[in-house]
Amino acid sequence: MGKLTHPDDLAYCAAILEKHAVGLIPTYEANIRMKHKNGEWIWINTRGRVSSRSNDGKALWLLGTHFDINDQIIAERALSDKSRQMEAVVEGLLDGIIIIDCRGKILTFNQAAQEIFGYSEGETLGKNINMLMGSPHREHHDGYLSNYIERGISNITGRIRELDAWRKDGSIFPIELGVVEVQVAGEINFIGVVRDITDRKQREHEIHQLAFYDPLTLLPNRRLLLDRLVGAINHSARTNNFSALLFLDLDNFKDLNDSAGHNKGDLLLCQVAERLVNSVRQGDTVARLGGDEFVIIASDLSHDPTLAANQAEGLAQKIKDNLAKEYNLDGLTYNSSASIGVTFFNNGNLPKEDLLKQADMAMYKAKYAGRNGVQFFDPQMQVAVSSRATIISDLYAAILGQQFVLFYQKQVDHLEQCIGVEVLLRWIHPEKGMVSPLQFIPLAEETGLIVPIGEWVLQEACATLAKWSLESEKQHLSIAVNISVVQFSKDNFVQSVFNALEISGANPQLLKLEITETLLANNIPDVKAKMKELQQHGVTFSIDDFGTGYSSLSYLKQLPINQLKIDQGFIRDIINSSNDKAIAQAVITLADSMELQVIAEGVETEAQRALLQSMGCNTYQGYLFGKPCRIEELHF
Repeated sequence: MGKLTHPDDLAYCAAILEKHAVGLIPTYEANIRMKHKNGEWIWINTRGRVSSRSNDGKALWLLGTHFDINDQIIAERALSDKSRQMEAVVEGLLDGIIIIDCRGKILTFNQAAQEIFGYSEGETLGKNINMLMGSPHREHHDGYLSNYIERGISNITGRIRELDAWRKDGSIFPIELGVVEVQVAGEINFIGVVRDITDRKQREHEIHQLAFYDPLTLLPNRRLLLDRLVGAINHSARTNNFSALLFLDLDNFKDLNDSAGHNKGDLLLCQVAERLVNSVRQGDTVARLGGDEFVIIASDLSHDPTLAANQAEGLAQKIKDNLAKEYNLDGLTYNSSASIGVTFFNNGNLPKEDLLKQADMAMYKAKYAGRNGVQFFDPQMQVAVSSRATIISDLYAAILGQQFVLFYQKQVDHLEQCIGVEVLLRWIHPEKGMVSPLQFIPLAEETGLIVPIGEWVLQEACATLAKWSLESEKQHLSIAVNISVVQFSKDNFVQSVFNALEISGANPQLLKLEITETLLANNIPDVKAKMKELQQHGVTFSIDDFGTGYSSLSYLKQLPINQLKIDQGFIRDIINSSNDKAIAQAVITLADSMELQVIAEGVETEAQRALLQSMGCNTYQGYLFGKPCRIEELHF
């Protein structure tokens, strides 16, 4: 038999025989490999026992049987190998694999599940699966199982669902779960495949944010606004209650961006967004369309149009007041205002785009009315909007067609001797005639056309200075040129002034640049650097309309200013108004204490001039000394 038995099985077989021979086991049985007549090794089961012994007790005969179990052994080995392979696959999966019994007790907990939930296998085996669940499934899971086992009612198996899970550290996170039922040894078990979808949910959230929310302010964007506007229109049609659409645009926002930089502009937009959200009701929508434009939907106002209008006006006023409060833009103190347009709806007759256009028209009406105000839509606004578009188009044509001309107004001293002029821009339209600066200057600033127009004014003024330098009676005269905030804020502004002086050959000491107080509320370091560079070359500066804008004595002290100009609004009624007189006196006193020149504009009567002289102001400009006129009409 030894020759027929596989060498690797001989020792095992001999040991079993020895144990049986000495009586340690009742029978001999072993699975061994024996050589078949065809030369192959096959598995057999051999069983037997001693049938007779010698007088000394040694085994003489061993009777037994041999059964071919080769196919069985091969199948068992294959099954065992497959089982080990499956176990390795399960342990290597990135998804958590958890098996529970019909009572919800955890039977297996693979490595991925341990990493997902933070528990070791030993901490979970035998525990109820609900320890891994967030509410409300945590409280109801045992009921789910009993309903399924006892009545076949299931909302667990056969589908993939998302729910919140609970980590060992107590944190809640989203998972994707699929459950299947299996029968194991006649008992129902459940295999759960768990995937942590935290990253996917975050990506979905980011995609949703990009699609529907403004990345800077986190407010709804145009797409989400239009969706909510449709909902508001439908809701108003059902309830018959009015809703209001408010279109808001910040005043002079471009000036802040141009002078202080886009970082400061972005800070302002974020603070404005926060104030708007705090101004409206919880159910209202605040959205940012882009730039400095915001839209608010206020639903469920009164069904009475008058009362609804009062409610909307109250909301707009609240918003206006909140936005007017001082801002701190990372160290820059800034004051802002907004123009607000309002339109109403209580049915679905108008498309959402038309409602936006109406509110936009009303907002522009607020702009033209002086900014920092509220206007309601009315049908006549369409005419005004068309007119605005026409003026902008005509402005481009005016630049190309050289339709602008310069007018000059004298500035005189206390002896009424002319010491200089202010140059004033006029637009003579070929069909409409003289166009008021109040109509086109704001649009020129808004569109940026004020920059090429302003450069042309500078070049013409310098050319006039150079021409006057050749005439003895005029060579001492200065020319004051108004500089827009938009123009001053351009990086090449200083160079554009130098170019105008160099090309013309004008004396820079006779060029006076008039800037407004609005400029002082912006990027002071930039303003100061440009003014100093120009002043070092002889150019002087005057603060125009002093007292009407944003004033800061600390800024005045820092900047190389030569002159303060008292606004004509304080001069017009200076004889009868004690307030106007007090303000004018304060400006004169301030200028004197800072060793600055002072000039009063809008002087129309001798009484006004005499009073100003008695108060210490010795330089004047106004109709008393001459209206603005063409250069050939000037008389000195």
